[in-house]
Amino acid sequence: MANTNNLTVVSGKAPAIVDPLTGSTNPNTAQILNVTGQGEVTVPTTLTEVQLGIQVDGKTETEVQEKTAQRSTAVVDVLQKLGAQQLQTTSIQLNPVYNDTQTLTGFTELNTLQFELPTARAGAAIDTAIQAGANLIQNISFTPSDQALQQARLQVLSEAVKDAQAQAGAVFSTLNLTPGKIIDININSADNPSPSPLVFNVAEKAARIATTPIIGSPQTIEGSVSLDIAYSPNSAATLASATHNLTGASKPAPAIVDPLTGRTNPNTAQILNVTGQGEVTVPTTLTEVQLGIQVDGKTETEVQEKTAQRSTAVVDVLQKLGAQQLQTTSIQLNPVYNDTQTLTGFTELNTLQFELPTARAGAAIDTAIQAGANLIQNISFTPSDQALQQARLQVLSEAVKDAQAQAGAVFNTLKLTPGKIIDININSADNPSPSPLVFNVADKAFATGTRTPLIGGTQTIEGSVSLDIAYSPNSAGTLDLALNGLQRSA
Repeated sequence: MANTNNLTVVSGKAPAIVDPLTGSTNPNTAQILNVTGQGEVTVPTTLTEVQLGIQVDGKTETEVQEKTAQRSTAVVDVLQKLGAQQLQTTSIQLNPVYNDTQTLTGFTELNTLQFELPTARAGAAIDTAIQAGANLIQNISFTPSDQALQQARLQVLSEAVKDAQAQAGAVFSTLNLTPGKIIDININSADNPSPSPLVFNVAEKAARIATTPIIGSPQTIEGSVSLDIAYSPNSAATLASATHNLTGASKPAPAIVDPLTGRTNPNTAQILNVTGQGEVTVPTTLTEVQLGIQVDGKTETEVQEKTAQRSTAVVDVLQKLGAQQLQTTSIQLNPVYNDTQTLTGFTELNTLQFELPTARAGAAIDTAIQAGANLIQNISFTPSDQALQQARLQVLSEAVKDAQAQAGAVFNTLKLTPGKIIDININSADNPSPSPLVFNVADKAFATGTRTPLIGGTQTIEGSVSLDIAYSPNSAGTLDLALNGLQRSA
């Protein structure tokens, strides 16, 4: 198998390539494989960015401004004492209020503050700020630290290079080609991701909503590196074997005879372009689950306290079960009205997402429901990262073999001799999305003992490889045969 692990340490020149059409060595002509490797690293978010609003309504501008200033000062004081970072005012809005007849009835002012804290302390800080006078939660988002982001970006590049080497290795090995030096390197690293927002009703008044535990979601850093790698067959005679010895030729292909002039033209090459397809089925061994804790009640305080208690219990059991990628994905607090639009109460929904091996996911869901979860919002299956990577490389090998088989069928039928592989293009597919499990997402899920076991399905990984293969007829007189005697039949 061609060794691509040391591609970057080749210090000599790429080996001279023997032109199968002329039999001569042309040191200035190099075959190049262009391959792009993908890197992906998941980094935990440890910081929470929060936007809180202090909204005041009143009859006069002076009254509204004075109350807003007092409450804003109190909120700023408590946030500074809590060590809030990047504390800043992001907007101040003072607007008149009119009734249906366009009569001025008063004024409303909104002062928005933004700050950042470690996620483990953010929930309590939001709660304290609300007690001090904030009454709107306008935005909550999660982000990694700058140091973690930088480390992840460098790790992504390393992973992308390794992926490019692995893809090149799969192709070179299957084609029996020898890699030369790396001609060109392009780093296509992605920008740092935007903070991951927490979904909730931004317009709702916030009354101790932060007592519900907040768990930051991880972020995925992606990047790619493209390599142009010179290559040559292992010897001047091995190219035929690289296409499955299609014509049985064991020597360099002869120069091509132009059928229109009868003259040999060593500078003109005929090219077969063929694209092979690869497909590999890989089992899904991981399950991603979204569970909801939904509570109804008469007052906001009642609903939020019950939601917080049950959410804390669910988080505790999931952490004890070793749930991975555990995160809060949404917090929603909504008023409930009857048919006459009379307020009858409130409902709150806290959504948690986690990942576990499929063999353990069913029991984990059952335990979480017993602890207080009462909605199953989504279940999907995915292979492990290792299984996906192995499948992607196997797909490339299968695609090369398919391209060889197609080329063999054409060359044998047309009595043509394959020459060198002029160009190789790897068209690997992206990793597939998780496979969802179909069920009624609105149904409440109550524990009734052992749950129906979850069995993950399979996912199909696809990819293709395109080859440009030079060729020539076996002799000057075989071109008529390649046309299948069409002139005689005419």
